[in-house]
Amino acid sequence: MVIAGVVITTVPGKAPFVAASLAQEEGVKLVGGDGRERIAAVVQRATGEELERWAESLVAEDERVLGVFPTFVGTDPA
Repeated sequence: MVIAGVVITTVPGKAPFVAASLAQEEGVKLVGGDGRERIAAVVQRATGEELERWAESLVAEDERVLGVFPTFVGTDPA
């Protein structure tokens, strides 16, 4: 299991809408944000490749998302 802290940047004013969508995703825990254009989250995926694909697809499929930036990455052997 790979665990990563990420900051997700959005088009200004769209963070609350993106956060509402992310809150429904399994393996994504919202932990903060500025209420305007930044969301802090912890993401869990089985592998680093899955985590990378998740971030790439979030940017590619949601025009409100400008980027996904990792703050930490670790593994949980469980």
